[in-house]
Amino acid sequence: MPETITKAALLNNIQSGYNQFEALLAPLSEEQMTIPVVNGPWSIKDNIAHLDAWQDYILNQLQGVIDGEKPPEFMPGLSEDEINEGFYQQNQDRPLAEVVADFRLSYQRILAAVQSISEEALNAPFPWRKDGNAAWGTIAGNTYEHYEEHGTIIRRWLGQA
Repeated sequence: MPETITKAALLNNIQSGYNQFEALLAPLSEEQMTIPVVNGPWSIKDNIAHLDAWQDYILNQLQGVIDGEKPPEFMPGLSEDEINEGFYQQNQDRPLAEVVADFRLSYQRILAAVQSISEEALNAPFPWRKDGNAAWGTIAGNTYEHYEEHGTIIRRWLGQA
């Protein structure tokens, strides 16, 4: 990853990654989206709910930058696997249409949040994080890089189905 990125390039990457992910989903039936064996017990719907949950995480981080305040700690004391399992349990019984609508809404909110933050802030670390990584890298990891990761999982499953 480059050390810095322009806001325009970051927004373009987010939009392009999202559009590619939506194009992957577009021809799928509700049955295909809800079959629970895509990766472990997860369906495509569960993958979408997972992406939405992590988009909500990054939205909280971005809101902290906008407000100039540290956001509440995100699921303290839990490993990433435990967090992901919690997301799965919370969302597995939700209707597909609701999950997809929430995913699309959180994507739109991310675009708006990134638009409202200066390029300098996007290239600086989140003030409350000690890892020193630029905020845009965390944004990328929870948007377009994450869409590609789960798109690959879904394409692999579709190729085997």
